[in-house]
Parts: sequence; structure tokens; C-alpha cells
Amino acid sequence: MATENDSEKGVSPQRPKVGARRWYGAARGLAIILPFELVLLPFMIMVSAYLPLAIVIGASLVGLAVPGRPHVGKSAWRTARESMVWILAALNIVVVGACFYFTTGFFGIALNSNFEAAVKDADRIVIRDGGGLWGSNTEKDPVLFEITNKAEIATFNEMFRFCERELLQCKCSGYPGIDWWRDGQRIAVAGIHHRRKLRVTGISGDLCFTGESGCRVQDWLETHCGLTQGDNSPRYRRCIMARARIESEALDLAKTNDSKKPTMDDLREEFKKNGKEFPACPAGGEYSLTYGEDGRPEIKCTAPRHD
Repeated sequence: MATENDSEKGVSPQRPKVGARRWYGAARGLAIILPFELVLLPFMIMVSAYLPLAIVIGASLVGLAVPGRPHVGKSAWRTARESMVWILAALNIVVVGACFYFTTGFFGIALNSNFEAAVKDADRIVIRDGGGLWGSNTEKDPVLFEITNKAEIATFNEMFRFCERELLQCKCSGYPGIDWWRDGQRIAVAGIHHRRKLRVTGISGDLCFTGESGCRVQDWLETHCGLTQGDNSPRYRRCIMARARIESEALDLAKTNDSKKPTMDDLREEFKKNGKEFPACPAGGEYSLTYGEDGRPEIKCTAPRHD
């Protein structure tokens, strides 16, 4: 093996193999971005659990494409520097890996296990017209639906599958509220937040539904509780489209009437004159027309959770 004395004797040190140089380049890339990741990691996790992992993979690929230069016949300084590169690279992988595991539960596996443990052996589930513990009176909320059948409880719990954990929590209590009971004792209280995540007592952060799980939960709530709010509710989507048609017609009618704001009766007459049926809420809600400070029309609906 070549040494520092080889250079003194006029012998050229052997150049490291390309593979070794590429791996060193990847380690160097991870070492360089580590200080920035430590500062920005909390903010990146709030955006997405996968963002730090993507940055690590990107830095590694760049390093592999641009090989580093570990020297043969190193001085003590070069040896220490390159050792530090490998140590910092390993630290980067450990930190990002730990954060990824905590926020995603290894692609949801650990999060699903935590949820199953929290509701284990429940013999009663109550869906309330309220939210979770945060800002909601769980004792006085009206009951929307109750499940006591063991098989139905198992089917209900199986709908809840999660892909990641959000650490940045909103201040609302969620809707609806869900309680799990065992032997007359409430063992878990939860609220569905913004139709895509669940906040459960005893589990830190908000658990984000997988795409399939979110659809199944919203469909179940619509079928059993009459709750039609949510991007995954067909009736809610049709209501949004109907209100958008009315608002668009109100804007067009105002333009032809010298900016005079039309009333609901004017709009009904305009739809009838054009041979069109006036849009109706598929959930049976009544529409009302208001105008914002900027003069734009806004249609309100009286159907539950269609606000």
C-alpha cells in the first residue's frame, strides 16, 4: 500500500477506485447538509414527513454523481477530516431516520399499531355531534350513532388506517367526535379534523388518513350519521358545484343590470327564462344569497355541515 514516503521516493500513490470515491462523495453531501437540516428539520416535518428523507436521498445522489477525493497517503489532518465526514453522514442518516419513523410510523405501521392499542377491546363506540376534548363538551354532545355489536366495532376500527403524523395541530376540536368505551369506561376520545386526520387522546400529533381510509370514513359517516361535509362526500361536492353555478349566474346578471345586485328571486327567474332548472342542494338544504364586502355573491346552505 502506498504511504507518504512513496511520494518522497518518487512513487505516485495509487488513486482510489471510482466506487470508493463515489461513496465518499455521497457521505460528503450528507455531511454538508446536516447543519441546515438540524435548523430546518422542525419546519420540514410540519410540511411533510417525507421532505427530510427526500433531501437526504437527493444529497446522496448528487454525491454519487460527483465523486469525492479521499487521498491515499493521507496526512493526519486529512485522515481526521475524512473520518469526520463519515461520522456526520452517519449522524444525518440516524437523525432523519428517527424523525421519519416518528412522523410516519414506518409508512403507517407503527401509527396503526398505536391506534389499535388505544381502542383495544372496546365494547361500545359513540359518534357525537361535537368534537374531541379540545374545546368540546363531550358529556353533553348529542349522540349521532352508537355501535355495540362486536363485529361492527371491529369493522369500524378497521376503516382507520394512517400514513403519517402531523405535529402542527390546529386549534379546533374537530367534527364529529368519536368515543371508544370499555366496561363502562371511556378509553379513547377523538375528533376528525378537516376531514383528513384524526386526533386521539393518548397519541401525540394528528394521525393522517390514507386516501382509501379517508374515503371509507367519510362514506360511513354520510351513510350512518347523515354527515355530508367533506371533499370525499358526493352530496357535498354536488352542493358546492350547485352553489358555484348560482354565484356565477349572479355575477353575470349583475353585469347586465348595471352592477345591480340580484336577489334569489331574480336568479330563479333568470334560470327559468333560460330554460334551466334552478340548482338544488342534494342533501335537502335551503340556499340563501349574501354579498361580501367586495360585492361578490356567496351562496349559503342550511344542510348540516355544508357551511
